[in-house]
Amino acid sequence: MAETLNTFHIIGQEQIRTYWDALLRSGRFGHAHILAGNSGVGKDALAFYIAASLNCKALDKKPCGSCRSCRQIQNLEHPALQLIFALPRRSASHTDPFSGIKDPEMDLITAELATKAKWPYYQLQIEGANDIRIAGIRKLRKDIYLANDPGSTCVVIILRAHKMNVEASNALLKILEEPPQGTIFLLTTEYPDRLLDTVRSRCALHHVPDLSWELIKEDLVEKKGVNLVQAEICARMSMGDLAAAHRFAEQDNSFWLDRLRATLNVLAKEDFVSVHKQILILNNNELENDESRQQFLSLLILFFRDVALQIKEGDTALWATQVQQLNKLFPNCDSPKAIKAIERTKDALERKVHLQLALTALFFELRKRLRGNTA
Repeated sequence: MAETLNTFHIIGQEQIRTYWDALLRSGRFGHAHILAGNSGVGKDALAFYIAASLNCKALDKKPCGSCRSCRQIQNLEHPALQLIFALPRRSASHTDPFSGIKDPEMDLITAELATKAKWPYYQLQIEGANDIRIAGIRKLRKDIYLANDPGSTCVVIILRAHKMNVEASNALLKILEEPPQGTIFLLTTEYPDRLLDTVRSRCALHHVPDLSWELIKEDLVEKKGVNLVQAEICARMSMGDLAAAHRFAEQDNSFWLDRLRATLNVLAKEDFVSVHKQILILNNNELENDESRQQFLSLLILFFRDVALQIKEGDTALWATQVQQLNKLFPNCDSPKAIKAIERTKDALERKVHLQLALTALFFELRKRLRGNTA
């Protein structure tokens, strides 16, 4: 089975995979399912694995990973596989989601799908693809009701299903209410609460748990040849997101450690000018995009977690010295409240608040938490 898992790129998740194996063998698995979990935990990989299991031609140990059907699923080319995802809005068509998309842009979309097929943890990067519209669901309805392949199970996979707009959601609801025979729906999402209640009520909800940072570290070392220290940095910063860890591994993480140390030095000082200067540096020069800002804040969370645990030399290769120094300087540091403040800032930045104001408020609150100020 290990070879099969490698074929479908599933990292960890033994418990939920075993559950699905048993469910599929039982034949009592219903027609609609939501695979919910944080980004990068393997929801899409699991969906492809389920699709392959349902259509595998092997007599046992499904999916075999080597039959024609399994290879087609792996390449996202199986005729019984319907893949729905957000596309750019290039026309007002309500029946053709690809209407108005010119050949060069179509080539880029095809390339993105090829990358996804090679590694299901990859998140499609399609410019202007903000939502899943009714045109995609109407085309799906036409395709699945006209399909006629008695030897296969039609599997509809909707990637990031929370991106369906209201019209698309209502159109999908009609299909879920009267599903064609031999069809199963798999909706993957990080935000199941954003799906319509009526859609959620017609689906079985399955939680896909986070990956441990140790497992991600092993994957980075084995698959990308990352050294142990950088692998640990990337794995811990990723917060259970394998795709994010792989992106971080392509960067020079000494940059992030330097930013962390500079920020901690500023927070330890008493003057407000240093805090303001550091915020300006981060705001204007170093945190170039939303991902880098979230990455920096994730690193701060990890540091304060280690402060709370009072890690000692030998426990980690990252910042044991800084943790011990901070514990000596600020023995009353309220790490839990510091972490909550950072998490609030991460949420605020996702809502596109003003970066400089958000960082300013955060830094001054962190200065209070370092000193054990409970006000």
